[in-house]
Amino acid sequence: MTIPLWNDEEFRSFLFTMRHGIFGPMPEEFTFERFIDQARLRIAPEVQRRVLAEVGAATDASGIARAALAVLEDEAFGQRRTWLLVSPDPWSVLVDLVTREIRSSYRATVRTRADRRALEGIRAASSRSELSAGEADGLDDGDEMDAATTAREDGRASPQG
Repeated sequence: MTIPLWNDEEFRSFLFTMRHGIFGPMPEEFTFERFIDQARLRIAPEVQRRVLAEVGAATDASGIARAALAVLEDEAFGQRRTWLLVSPDPWSVLVDLVTREIRSSYRATVRTRADRRALEGIRAASSRSELSAGEADGLDDGDEMDAATTAREDGRASPQG
């Protein structure tokens, strides 16, 4: 089944009605699911292209469409909503907003994951069980070798027996 694309005026009508829909039911012609279908078709391909080019991450078209709805909900009373209403190309403005939001989210997530991995690596490298194995006699393998050599040179018995 082919979904007819909304023109700019239908998008503006949805955006205008959406703010009122937060406080009550939306008109049948402007449901959130219909917007998600439109966003998947109208903006997801361009957002996917930009995110892949800018940060190298693949994205899901349905997820992008839902993120677009979340961006619009966040902006329901903001200044960006006004610009979306008056812009000569509101779909392009929405692409910019959603791309910026996804890029920011990706960078925050990657930084957090990288930090966690680094901390886990540090924790694994400095775990007490690994350190205590070499500290049983207060010497590590290099120290045992040096102590044995020094004992032989001094004419004493080596620490190993």
